[in-house]
Amino acid sequence: MRLIIGRQTVAAGALAVVLAACGGVAAPTTTVADPDVTTTPTEPVVTESSTSTSSSTSTTLAPGGPALAVEGDNNETVEAFQFLLNCNGYGDLTVDGAFGPATLTAVEAAQAGLGRAVTGAPDAETMADLSRSCSDNRRLPGDGDGVITVFGNAAPGDPEVFSVALLAGSTLSVTVTLGLGHLVTVRAADGSEIAPSSETIWEIATTQDHLIEVNSPSGPVMFALAVNVTPGVQETGDWILATDSISYRGTKLSLGDDAQTVIDEVIGFLGHGIRGSYLEFDTDWYTITDPQDLGLRGVFIEGFALLFFGPDPVHPAEPETFERWRFEGPSDDGAGVARPDDYATTSEGITVGDALLDLMAAYGSDVDAGSNSEEHYYRFSDSGGEICFYFGAAAPSNSSTIVEIASECRG
Repeated sequence: MRLIIGRQTVAAGALAVVLAACGGVAAPTTTVADPDVTTTPTEPVVTESSTSTSSSTSTTLAPGGPALAVEGDNNETVEAFQFLLNCNGYGDLTVDGAFGPATLTAVEAAQAGLGRAVTGAPDAETMADLSRSCSDNRRLPGDGDGVITVFGNAAPGDPEVFSVALLAGSTLSVTVTLGLGHLVTVRAADGSEIAPSSETIWEIATTQDHLIEVNSPSGPVMFALAVNVTPGVQETGDWILATDSISYRGTKLSLGDDAQTVIDEVIGFLGHGIRGSYLEFDTDWYTITDPQDLGLRGVFIEGFALLFFGPDPVHPAEPETFERWRFEGPSDDGAGVARPDDYATTSEGITVGDALLDLMAAYGSDVDAGSNSEEHYYRFSDSGGEICFYFGAAAPSNSSTIVEIASECRG
């Protein structure tokens, strides 16, 4: 769980003051404002300026309560502001909770645009203004990477909505940790409400985008949620595709292994389903045009394209090795029987034919979008290397399907 650091005490106290002013009551686990503290409506600050030829009067709204964040902070409050600043066109910020110079510039632009005093330190009323004018849903990770805390501002008729891709069988926990009186509703992507199994727990039946909707019936009030996902588990195939290998029922064929050993093992694993002679394999993945290509060649075996490296003409005694793998989807075996759709998957159960939504539900923020001049993909990386999930030439939507999985991203 990420901790609120930096201005933690100040931010919590400021939020409690706002909640008291708006009719909310802080949760028992949250710092509560001194009961003697009262707030008064924000009065405009009127400034006058004059020259020898003219005089003018301008109106600027004073800060609406204590500052909730300042430059140098790193916490969930800053994350909320960064999202809202991006949503309202005041910046193109990385939503990481770090209040740096770019965030400061965006805050100052927002304050000027909203007619507020330009202090560089946003307050609760600034968040409320930004929330009211933002119609985008904020996306949360659904990969089960611990409890996360998110801040927002809801008002009657204007709920704050968070979206999260969840696998079937997942459990979603949402607890309001700041701001009692908020109503939390979980909906499917089509807007239909999902009934909770208890006051704060929802059991997820289908893999799809889900919406966490926070309503405030009493007035515009800030809130904090603790969100935790226990992800469901997709079934995996006999073949497991990994960043550094492919494996069959626990037998691992690692990148860098001897080429002939890998080929012999694959023949044994697939049995009657492949042709019985090495020379009968297709070799159309890579064409050697330069002697310095070091003998790169490809072998296609029932949906798998395997790339081998060597032998090295400078060191001819060194063996040919397994360099990369690519999976294009299942095909019929040698007897004409179709392989199961999920006979080769990643360890998270993702295979060719799955949708982007399935990928996001399984991997969450662990995958990043990318592209080359011809195709779009999502990349997963770990200490062993990377896996690339390709979607074709068009930028993918949630329903777009994976057309290829490979151990290296092209271009």
